[in-house]
Amino acid sequence: MNTEKYRILITNDDGYASEGIKLLHDAAKVFSDDVTIIAPADEQSGKSQALTLSNIIRLNNIKDKEYTISGTPADCVMVALRKIMFDKKPTLILSGVNRGQNLGDDLNYSGTVGSAMEGAMHNIKSIAFSQVFNIHNPGIYSFAPAKKNIEAVIDRLLNTKYNNNIVMNVNFPDISESNLDISYTFQGKRDAPAHLLEERTDPRGNTYYWVGFKRGEGGTLEGSDLKAIHDGKISITPVQPNRTDYNILSKIS
Repeated sequence: MNTEKYRILITNDDGYASEGIKLLHDAAKVFSDDVTIIAPADEQSGKSQALTLSNIIRLNNIKDKEYTISGTPADCVMVALRKIMFDKKPTLILSGVNRGQNLGDDLNYSGTVGSAMEGAMHNIKSIAFSQVFNIHNPGIYSFAPAKKNIEAVIDRLLNTKYNNNIVMNVNFPDISESNLDISYTFQGKRDAPAHLLEERTDPRGNTYYWVGFKRGEGGTLEGSDLKAIHDGKISITPVQPNRTDYNILSKIS
């Protein structure tokens, strides 16, 4: 294998210290001798493709080719392209492996997918990875399925022809086996929104709110990412930054 072919940038939204990014780093080194990590210093889940516009971004060089920033996942890509890797831009961006699924409506909020989207907008081949929990093995939070299958998935996608402005969103089911079946899917939609808003009171009697979510059931249409995971398959969904609905556009034009 030619390990000089790709110049890889790794990022995520769970933060530099996460288990998933270490797993992804190990996998990336199989495909390249040139791997750089730029990750948020702290967890940035739910930040989608947000950029830090109202605050400064601090950069910290942890060790050779490994950095943290005080910003968002998309900021990580911007810092890579404008500063750290300015002279030799990445030819492949790998984001994740996220702690938890990014399926259906999750894609709209996911920082894991958001950083990959930032790469795709700059015409860089970008792949987002997430490890599903609590579907087939409730209560077991293991990255073993991703670890056992991620190299095969990366190899397949690197040998698949598609435009660089497309993000491949990969989800591993919580089934700890090698050589899991792969299904190319469309983005599904659950039966009900996942948002929660709790009203609470602090010790001084002031009201505050805590945003959370509880993923709804259903939405497992044949061919969807949700159905593939339900069936114990790895889901790969091609998604793009362009949100235009051309079907509707053609009808109303």
